[in-house]
Amino acid sequence: MAGDLFRIWALLREGVERGVFPGAVASIRTSERSYILAVGFRALYPEREDNDETTLYDLASLTKPLATTLALMKLVSQGRLSLEDPLERFFPEEVFGVSLYRKVTLRKVLSHAAGFPAWRPYFKELQRWPLGRRREVLLRLILSEPPAYTPGEKELYSDLGFFVLGEVVTRVAGLPFEEYVEGLFREIVPEVSRELLFRPSLKGFPRERIAPTEICPFTSRWLRGEVHDENTRILGGVSGTAGLFGTARAVTRLLEGLLEAWQDRGRAFLTRDLLRLFWSSRRFCGTWALGFDRPSPRGSSAGPFFPSTALGHLGYTGCAFWLVPETGLVAVLLTNRVHPSRENRKVRAFRPRFFSEVAVAFGS
Repeated sequence: MAGDLFRIWALLREGVERGVFPGAVASIRTSERSYILAVGFRALYPEREDNDETTLYDLASLTKPLATTLALMKLVSQGRLSLEDPLERFFPEEVFGVSLYRKVTLRKVLSHAAGFPAWRPYFKELQRWPLGRRREVLLRLILSEPPAYTPGEKELYSDLGFFVLGEVVTRVAGLPFEEYVEGLFREIVPEVSRELLFRPSLKGFPRERIAPTEICPFTSRWLRGEVHDENTRILGGVSGTAGLFGTARAVTRLLEGLLEAWQDRGRAFLTRDLLRLFWSSRRFCGTWALGFDRPSPRGSSAGPFFPSTALGHLGYTGCAFWLVPETGLVAVLLTNRVHPSRENRKVRAFRPRFFSEVAVAFGS
């Protein structure tokens, strides 16, 4: 086992030396033990700062499974919504414009089969509006988009659908998305809930422990504790698509909570039946579960050794996780590969190597 850990550590060091990322924190959990490895630098600019396992990372699209999907899980468990509910249940008719999205169900949005385009630079339009109006305007823009394909006929990974799902959570829960989600974390993993949060720069989280990303083009300051995603940042830093920050320890502990529920040792509202509802969903046209990705037979960040039943997700800033419900394996990789520039895309080739090394060492 020591040799296996050394190979994983050496691979992470190689990532630093080859400029894949400034630094990384990797967390591996098996049914018997847990390990955390930290390498490299938390920041390169304006000066170098050594990295360690307490670093808080911008989790980017890990927000989708770990925040938005969990919030919807709870609302489903309470009977406050159904996966078959159409979007028109949650929004007034005038929001849709002339579109096909009225009848699209939450299930299709969660599995990226709703017809939404992948991404749009909405922040360019939203910056013209006062902050208090931007979510309403964003919703109208998204629901007025021409579909990229007929809903239900294929899968296309889309940020747009999860912006909409964040608004669904807010409307059904009757609470701001940020408040509702952070309350979930206090229910499920109270011991690490202070390390899973939105807008850490406004909540007293030590700035020196947050990994920076790029320079904000609007303020010319390094983004540090402010979300990297422009469409989320223009909303104030919180959305169903991005905005969550976390440490490797906290992300791993949250995933462990999900696995405990899968093993009928549920925490809070989580149960095996609830997870089966979300995780066992499989469509003829793709690999997505509800809110979680699965390894693709055509190749994915999980590498070739994780089974088809594994679940995971990627984040644009360089973060990723994969877990295997049957064996209890959890592997988390947190980096800020976009520091100092998003043009660095070396992590795409690195991630499959990392998760393959974990799968071989610890069994997937």
